[in-house]
Amino acid sequence: MDYDGVNSIVCDAEENDWLDVSYAERNYVDKPLPKSKRKKISFKKFSKPVKVIAVAVLCAALLAALLFADNQFAKDVFETAKAAFSASVFGERQETVNASVAIPSNVDLVDVVDGVATFSGGKAAVSFTAGKVTNATETSVTVAINDDTSIVYDNLIAVYVSEGDEVSVNALLGKYSGSFTAQICVSGETLVDVVGSESQLTWNV
Repeated sequence: MDYDGVNSIVCDAEENDWLDVSYAERNYVDKPLPKSKRKKISFKKFSKPVKVIAVAVLCAALLAALLFADNQFAKDVFETAKAAFSASVFGERQETVNASVAIPSNVDLVDVVDGVATFSGGKAAVSFTAGKVTNATETSVTVAINDDTSIVYDNLIAVYVSEGDEVSVNALLGKYSGSFTAQICVSGETLVDVVGSESQLTWNV
């Protein structure tokens, strides 16, 4: 009997069997990579008191830095930060305020063009508001309502008041023929955004 041949066959069989078993037992399923053992530090996991303390420390550090800066610079920065904080937290915003004067019942509003209101309906020009006469010419009267706002009455044929006079509502200023005009002036400038109705003149301040 050829022992060499038998041995060769047995070796081949053992080798083939080992290869079949070893390959059969392999698993090629993709497995997720293990997560890193290092944990990321998240600000969210800290409790609310810890967060408040951290913010307070940062604010204190900023304030301390400002105290060592130039006084005027520190003040400007503080005021700017305060305004920005107030606007963001409280929703602070500026709103337009409407101002108006009543139109006397003895005149009729004809129209308003570029802030100049034209009136007719009689002969007597009376003051729409109380105030002080700051200028009086042969054809016009300026009555100051406050430190910034005045009403200029123009196109008069006679003037019955003088500069420095205090006038009340409906006080006689002068007379006109056919029509006269009135315009609102703020800080010496004529307002063009004036809206008129049957009973009043309205503008924005």
